[in-house]
Amino acid sequence: MKNIFIKILRVLMVFVLLISWGIGYAINEDTLTEWWIPVGVASVIAIATFPLYKKWAWLTAGDNKAVNLLCHLICVGTISYALFLAGNYCLADPSSTQEETVVVQKKYQETHKKTRRVGKRRYVSDGVRKEYYLQVAFENGTVETLHVSLSTYNKARKGKAKKLTLQKGFFGLPVITKGL
Repeated sequence: MKNIFIKILRVLMVFVLLISWGIGYAINEDTLTEWWIPVGVASVIAIATFPLYKKWAWLTAGDNKAVNLLCHLICVGTISYALFLAGNYCLADPSSTQEETVVVQKKYQETHKKTRRVGKRRYVSDGVRKEYYLQVAFENGTVETLHVSLSTYNKARKGKAKKLTLQKGFFGLPVITKGL
């Protein structure tokens, strides 16, 4: 019975990690910061809690120090990455709301081929998926590439102004709340 419970916990941990990574990635797209800031915060949290690496023996099924340290770094780092960005976004200060006018410098789309599985080892083409991006310049000179919806992409014009609503996040990182 204990073995089944441990296996269930391992599978749940994989789901928690995948969901944490997805949440962090999605929120990072609406946060105006360099990629290394949330990754650095998550790394500092994971490194600061290294003495707790022995607690991961249940997940790795062994007492190997290197494997447990790696497991600790990945698990704690991923979860703290998502919690940092989610806390910054969800606890943003509504009184700090400001409208920022940006200039659309470039708009482009990326096309990705989709495939589907039709046999044990056979995949066939299943159409394409398009992603839409705007490269915008802020008033302070910062240039950002933003992932946008199709309707926003269609309304945007190169060289024209676009309004974004920003709020100061809980940890000080600005987040886009409207305009994408």
